[in-house]
Amino acid sequence: MHRRAAALMIVLAARAALACAPAPHEFDHVDVVEESAIIAWDPATKTENFIRRATFQGDARDFGFLVPTPSAPMLAEFDDNVFAKLVEKTTRSSVTTVTKRIDWTPLFAYFFLRGRGEGAPITTARPPVEVLSTQKLAGYEATVLDATDAVALKKWLDENGYATTPDLTAWLDAYIQKQWKITAFKVDRPAQTSAVRMTFTTDRPFFPYREPASQRDNKPASNRSLRIFFLGPERVEGTIGADGKWPADLIWSERLKFDIGLPMPANTRLTRFDDFSSPRPGTDDLFFAAAQDQREVVPEPWVIETYDTTHVPLDLVIAPLLVIGFFGVRRMRSVRRR
Repeated sequence: MHRRAAALMIVLAARAALACAPAPHEFDHVDVVEESAIIAWDPATKTENFIRRATFQGDARDFGFLVPTPSAPMLAEFDDNVFAKLVEKTTRSSVTTVTKRIDWTPLFAYFFLRGRGEGAPITTARPPVEVLSTQKLAGYEATVLDATDAVALKKWLDENGYATTPDLTAWLDAYIQKQWKITAFKVDRPAQTSAVRMTFTTDRPFFPYREPASQRDNKPASNRSLRIFFLGPERVEGTIGADGKWPADLIWSERLKFDIGLPMPANTRLTRFDDFSSPRPGTDDLFFAAAQDQREVVPEPWVIETYDTTHVPLDLVIAPLLVIGFFGVRRMRSVRRR
């Protein structure tokens, strides 16, 4: 790159906010091991706000990354802390119940057993590549590109410091054929990167799920995960391409009850999906549509049972009874002898 983006360790520490297709140097290797995304959809204006963050691992010295969108996006910084807030609000809660009980452990054994634990709870003529805009924000240098030729786009990326491979060129060509735009990111200030919001128009909300073949064919990272928070007027479901099954779990779906830093209508629905598929079936992009089932999904809280124990040593209870019984028997025998 004209400016080295950063050593991979720095990129990892910064938790790069976007990465749909890493573009490392030849023979370098980069894996996306964790991703989170916010998709805020307005069907009235066909506008999508897309915010994403990702964590990488690999042996690359530095790299850029490319994000496809159906139209040229507007870019703005976004508060990265919103991701932690969304996770907190959509994580299954827990409640603690207290059960009163009496511990009859004999006193002589109490101190011996006390240490044991209870156990844990559970176009027209124009250049083949046009630069629509370039800006620096959130620690990145971002360039929005409009291309009609994959070979020309590869040449532009090479000349501007983005390493490409044959399968990445094929990945780019799939979007060029649909006349989508490509935003090329590279780290400008690695110690200060944060989330970036991309706002664009699209006929249907989507997540850029398609991956270059080399990313799908490489040995999968065992801890790879994708978490998507979808905000819109209704509960949605996702499909890969036209009708491909998306191997994700529906975790949460209810009315949004808190501010996330985006202007959302009062009836906005928040739906969360978790995808742990590895390798990921990234042969096409992920599209969202209204789900047939519009019921809310809020898991019942985990119940953690605790005990309020009153220790009444059994031997201290029995001993007085034995003494009373002993003297009672003696008294009865004494009475009979008279």
